Formats: sequence, C-alpha cells, structure tokens
Amino acid sequence: MAFSIKVLNSCKFLQVKANRYSPNATTADVVITEVESNASYTAVMTYTNNGKGKIIIPISNLASANGVFEVCIVEGGVEQVCAPVLIHCNIDCCLTKLTNELLDCACDCPKCATSLAKAQKIYLLLKSAEAAESLGQSTENTGYLRDIVSKYNKAKEICDNSCGCDC
Repeated sequence: MAFSIKVLNSCKFLQVKANRYSPNATTADVVITEVESNASYTAVMTYTNNGKGKIIIPISNLASANGVFEVCIVEGGVEQVCAPVLIHCNIDCCLTKLTNELLDCACDCPKCATSLAKAQKIYLLLKSAEAAESLGQSTENTGYLRDIVSKYNKAKEICDNSCGCDC
C-alpha cells in the first residue's frame, strides 16, 4: 500500500492510505482538489511508527459530494504523489432509478427500449471513467483527469435529473 483512495459508506467518507515518502516525515497534508472548480480541502494525516498513514475524511467537507477529484500527499511542503478519484453516487442513483423502471416494464415497449439504451450509455461511460481513474493512479499524465471529467460529465448530462436516491 504505497497510496490508495477509497470511497466508503455510500459516498459519506473518503479513505486515504499512504506510506511515508520522506524517511523523517511524521505527518502529511492530504490535499483534495475538485478538478473542475479547483476548490481544495486539506487534512493532516499522521503516520504511525511503521510509516503508514490512514485518514477518513467526510465527503461533506469537500467542494462537492460528487465529481472528479485529485488527491495529493504533501510532506514538508513537497508534493509526493497525486491520484484521481471519481465520486459518482449521483450517477449510481440515476442507474438505480433506470434499472427500477426496467424492472417495471412488462414488454418490449419503446419506453423500455429508451430506458435500457439510456442506462447502457450511462453505465459504459461510468465504467470507462473508472478505468481511466485506475490508469491515472499509476501515471503523472493529466490527460487522465480530463478524460475522467469528460466521461463523468457526459454520464451526468444523460442522467438529466433521473435521480433515484434521496434527492
């Protein structure tokens, strides 16, 4: 575990784990920047004696509850590593609503075909964004961030208020 980011508890928390990069570092700043607005949030992570750190951050502290973020570990003012994270519970809720609509369909009517096509597009965009997210965690290429943002925004646009989870 050199560096990992995970969305927890139905998008309520973001967990960041990292190994110490500088041999003498006892803490690190975890800087989370919402890619489109460039708004950032910083939290301090403390390393244990074995050089491992873990912090759980409420997503409500971030600039947005959903979207594409870049998470960076900064030790002593020096950026050590960054990786993208996609928080997409809004898209998941949209897919849930569309799936429930499909479950209610009793035939191959045009409405069902439209809902299915919409759900397929959203799902493929989301999976493709997730693939770019995992590739972006192993490289410094900012092209991955733009790709993730583009796919996430298109999925959000297709959802167009098809909200299905407490909204």
